[in-house]
Amino acid sequence: MGVTRKDLVMVAVLLVGVLLAVLNQTFLSPALPTIMVDVGVDATTVQWLTSGYALVEAVVIPLSAYLIGRFSTRQLFITAFALFTVGSLSAALAPNFWVLLLGRVLQATCTGMAMPMVFTVILLVFPREKRGTAMGVIGLIIGFAPAVGPSVAGLLVDSVGWRALFAVVTGLSVAVILLAVFVLKNYGNFTRAPFDALSVALSTVGLVCLLYGLSTFAHSENLVITFALMAFGLVVCGLYVRRQTKLPVPMLHVDILRTRKYAITVVVIVIIQAALMGCEVITPLYIQGVLGNSASVSGFAMLPGAVIGAVMGLLSGRLFDRYGLRKVVIPGIIVAVLGASGLARLGIDSPIIAVTLTYTTLAIGLQFTMTPLNTWGVNSLSNSMIHHAESVSNTLNQVAASVGTAVLVSVSAMAPGLYPEASGLEQMYLGDHMAYTTTFAIMVLAALIVIFVAREKKGAEVAVPADSLPDYSAGFDGVTVDATADERRGSASYVASDVMNRQPVVVSDADTMETVIRQMAAQETGGLPVVNGEGALVGFVTDGDVASYLGRTEISLVDSSLNIYRYADDETSVSRLRDLLALNVMAVATHRVISVKPDTPVDEVCALFASKRIKKVPVVGADGRLVGVLSRRNIMRSLADAIDRLEALES
Repeated sequence: MGVTRKDLVMVAVLLVGVLLAVLNQTFLSPALPTIMVDVGVDATTVQWLTSGYALVEAVVIPLSAYLIGRFSTRQLFITAFALFTVGSLSAALAPNFWVLLLGRVLQATCTGMAMPMVFTVILLVFPREKRGTAMGVIGLIIGFAPAVGPSVAGLLVDSVGWRALFAVVTGLSVAVILLAVFVLKNYGNFTRAPFDALSVALSTVGLVCLLYGLSTFAHSENLVITFALMAFGLVVCGLYVRRQTKLPVPMLHVDILRTRKYAITVVVIVIIQAALMGCEVITPLYIQGVLGNSASVSGFAMLPGAVIGAVMGLLSGRLFDRYGLRKVVIPGIIVAVLGASGLARLGIDSPIIAVTLTYTTLAIGLQFTMTPLNTWGVNSLSNSMIHHAESVSNTLNQVAASVGTAVLVSVSAMAPGLYPEASGLEQMYLGDHMAYTTTFAIMVLAALIVIFVAREKKGAEVAVPADSLPDYSAGFDGVTVDATADERRGSASYVASDVMNRQPVVVSDADTMETVIRQMAAQETGGLPVVNGEGALVGFVTDGDVASYLGRTEISLVDSSLNIYRYADDETSVSRLRDLLALNVMAVATHRVISVKPDTPVDEVCALFASKRIKKVPVVGADGRLVGVLSRRNIMRSLADAIDRLEALES
């Protein structure tokens, strides 16, 4: 996977935190009726334990990019889960509803602080060519936790009581903090942005008004006030975006939306998220209200889609790493459209198995779409912008979920007005049918964007805002040797650019190992630089890497070839060679590349050759692009030329 054992342990701790945070978002639903009785509140009030959680989380998320730059990984993660622990304990011991709500607010604050940071660190830990797998693992947890959370919570509420939910979560959060103290290390070097009070005020007020208006839209008694809140929220959010583009150093780099790939990703994911969240609200209403089944049946009918869809997200991430975007995402979006069309064709007396199958088909298709697409979009940005991307994406996803729910519930509620002559059951069915038809139309729109717009373009940009420091990690991850003026003073006149090969043979990061091996044989060389479409250095592949692969005695389930089986020791050489030839070069190449700059003195390059025991080193320009290659052979030739010139002068 290109990740050290220590990094994997750190990632495991971060994922445990993600699992707990995601589980906490949805596990309270079965306990709401019991809480209403125990603390003496009505349904309108108690729903703030869930809707208020989402609202607080959405307000905190835009601040996460600033927090990631301001605090270290350990500080932010441990502080967030300390708040989570205090909130969970307060909720478990709450004497009244308002203390319980305060506990949920603290939990939501932790989620808004920690989740974008965790995603950012995990994406930076994994090399770019393995980020699809990393996103798949995150998607597996995010999809699996909500699927099992309500079921487990229901058992606890029935057997022990609702306070047990918060007691269990308190204990788990303490365990997460202890693991983080001993295992978590600081990771990443993020640009620190100044705090801007006006930006915070604008984002908070704008999102609160917008999301509150959307959450109350479907059952509002005064639509004028609701529309006014949403309109005001949009205007304030627009002012926030405008201010970020005017600040010398913005709190949130919204200008990353100018990057084509990332912008396409955001648009498609927002559309899909709106359809999915609205569908998750309509489906239980259809199963219980139209088909007459219980709440337990509706939960079990949606469970396979959540579980299988989450596993498919992991698989799709691995396939993306191997085959790229379109070969994975286009079949995925087509399957999602088929699932949505199946829901739109459900009748007033459809069997529950038909609902389960169609909903599961939709979930599988969406996971095969979202994981590769998210990875593709993030990979188009420089590493210094990933935490800003996570903040932007998570905020827009929160808004999309509210929009989707409001739209589909409102469409469903239009049935009595459109079909006044129908019976109550028929009106309920027709409303759900219209909502499902709307979902199908939304998915078709997403499919058209994916098929006709989500394409690779040669020379696509990697977004690095003008006010950010140069970040060559978008092009390579390694060591660059440079010389200061003091170091250059008195040194030999030769520098790397004087003796390097200015037209080096390279391979593309899209090439297969078959192409690379043939190129090595034709050039009679033991190593070649790997560059991306912009000419930036992204790796280095050698004959030693090839020998290392062929010499393995076993390759496990998570090996770089992404095979889902295990090679035995008696595997034939022919079979192993075939597997090697089919691999993408980045699955074999070295990612941490040692390179030098054009003005590095040759004597320093010679010292580098000796200390690192290497024979060839890439030369990288100020823009991170490969400008040449310097080998021991180049230096020997330059020395021979120097000797000839010296002899000519002496004679």
